Amino acid sequence: MMMVSKIFSLLQFFTIFTITFASTKEATALLKWKSTFKNHNNSLLASWQPSSDACSDWYGVVCFNGRVNRLNITNSRVVGTRDFPFPSLHFLEHFELSMNNFYGTIPPEMGNLTNLIYLDLSINQISGTIPPQISSLARLQTLRIFANHLNGSIPEDIGYLRSLTELELGTNSLNGSVPASLGNLNNLTLLYLYENHLSGSIPEEIGYLRSLTKLALSTNSLSGSIPDSLGNLNNLSYLYLHENHLSGSIPEEIGDLTNAKVFYAFSNELFGPIPAEIGKMRSLQNLSLQTNNLSGLILKTIGDLTELKLLYLDANQLSGNSYGELPSSICNLTSLQILDLGSNLIGAIPQCFCNMSGHLEVLDMQHNNLSSTLPTTYSIGSALGRFNLHGNKLEGKIPRFLINCQRLEVLDLGDNLLNDTFPMWLGTLPELQVLSLRLISCMDPLEL
Repeated sequence: MMMVSKIFSLLQFFTIFTITFASTKEATALLKWKSTFKNHNNSLLASWQPSSDACSDWYGVVCFNGRVNRLNITNSRVVGTRDFPFPSLHFLEHFELSMNNFYGTIPPEMGNLTNLIYLDLSINQISGTIPPQISSLARLQTLRIFANHLNGSIPEDIGYLRSLTELELGTNSLNGSVPASLGNLNNLTLLYLYENHLSGSIPEEIGYLRSLTKLALSTNSLSGSIPDSLGNLNNLSYLYLHENHLSGSIPEEIGDLTNAKVFYAFSNELFGPIPAEIGKMRSLQNLSLQTNNLSGLILKTIGDLTELKLLYLDANQLSGNSYGELPSSICNLTSLQILDLGSNLIGAIPQCFCNMSGHLEVLDMQHNNLSSTLPTTYSIGSALGRFNLHGNKLEGKIPRFLINCQRLEVLDLGDNLLNDTFPMWLGTLPELQVLSLRLISCMDPLEL
């Protein structure tokens, strides 16, 4: 029994000795790294001293069992290169260097940190390519390298990171295609590839990512059609496809995204009708399809999106119903704050428009084929900041309800057929900055 106790004590001694030695080695390596910073006298890192305990006294350093487990020097004003002591910090799980001024390339040795769970290099000056060795980080759950100067393609090997839940590579200069291997990342909840130079089509394999809640492929040079498989993303809340070169029609499967709150596909080359199935997206709050080549009717199912706050359909070739009117169901959108249907051929304003709720901040229907008498009894509240019906065929008088719109900054009723004299009460609107009117009784346009 005495022998067993001595052996246990001896093992305990060697364990403590080994851990202390490893911690000292890691501390020495971090100090050497700090010495390479151009501002190594950084006040936030003043605690990094040989005479202090790295595990308890150093800023941004957290240890587990005497080993450096977490290193977080986010927003520490560090200016430095990639000379990181990879071999000495094998037990690192959380590595956070965001919002500094690190520059240079991502070294292949990054792949040696095989215990990493969280890696954040975002908002720095890092350039070069993403090394394929990063695929060795099998435990990695979060990879954030957005807002840098990365170039080259996204390596296919990134599809081996099966533990990933968040992949953020936006705001770089990445080129090439979106790798189909991303479809292997079954645990991914967030995929941000926006603001790069990616080209080619959206791979249908993206539709395999059933856990996705946020997908941002916007502001690239992607072409081809929106894949039907995106309709499989039942958990998706945010879909950003805008500012690409996508063409073809909007697939009817898009209506299966019943949990989506935001769908942006503006500034593409989409054509054909808006599918009636879009009315199934009952959780949708923001819908932006402007600046495409969409045509056909604005269907009554648009009125099923009763949670909508923003609706942008301007700069297309849409029209109203067979009677030349907007569908009356659009009046169900009582939560709307912004309604922009400008530069279409949408027909007449439905009478029920007068009964809409007063949350509107922007009402823009300029350059359409609106006709008949301009309603004077809109139930628009004081939130209205822009009222633009320029370039239509509306008749009647300037709506008196506008006197209640004390936040109105833009009023544009120019190029219509209004038969009125200039109302002096317009001068009482305190925020009015832009006023454009064409009144038949005056014959000349008035612009202030």
